[in-house]
Amino acid sequence: MCAVSEIGSDPKMTNREKAVTVALDNAISRLKHVDMPERCNILELQYENNEIHIELFGRQCCIMMPHLEVFYATDGKPVPPAYRVLVLHYLLCEQPVRPKGELISFWELPGGQFYWKPFLSRTVIPLVRKVGNDLDVLHEVLNRLKHVNVNIGDISASIHGIGKLWIMLIYRVGDEEFPPSAEIFFDSCIKNVICTEDCAVLAGNICYRLVSD
Repeated sequence: MCAVSEIGSDPKMTNREKAVTVALDNAISRLKHVDMPERCNILELQYENNEIHIELFGRQCCIMMPHLEVFYATDGKPVPPAYRVLVLHYLLCEQPVRPKGELISFWELPGGQFYWKPFLSRTVIPLVRKVGNDLDVLHEVLNRLKHVNVNIGDISASIHGIGKLWIMLIYRVGDEEFPPSAEIFFDSCIKNVICTEDCAVLAGNICYRLVSD
């Protein structure tokens, strides 16, 4: 579960930082009771020399046992706390991750309709504002991410999220009647792997990297 009943008390921390800290503590506590080699075998993750290897947003990461710290493999820098939560929540999945090829929107995730407007404001709204009808811009920024082009809309791509989870972005240019638009979809298997808030983190990070200068 991603929800928490209470958060940290450090007044210097934002509510978001407190929530992330509690989520980390909860995930670490739960993972202490997991047979990690067996879990990695289920999730098809490499476990070697007390390290777990997992791909996050197209970058190789190492999860160091026993404290479950997460570092980028290329430079050894720690991943941001919110992304560490994402990695640990992925490890909490008790079944193989098997994409079904069935796409669902954030609205269709549990509780997604209640967070729909904030989700749009963190993802497709800033992306459309940046790209508009200039598809060259979208092609350029997509090259920042690990992705596979898909033949849907004017531009679409399957973008790597974490492990076996990818995010589908579909973009359509505007015309005299309709403005440009973008949609984000998840494989329906994601509901069995991570929670709705984690899905928002996945999509939000991807779109942030697409719109960042």
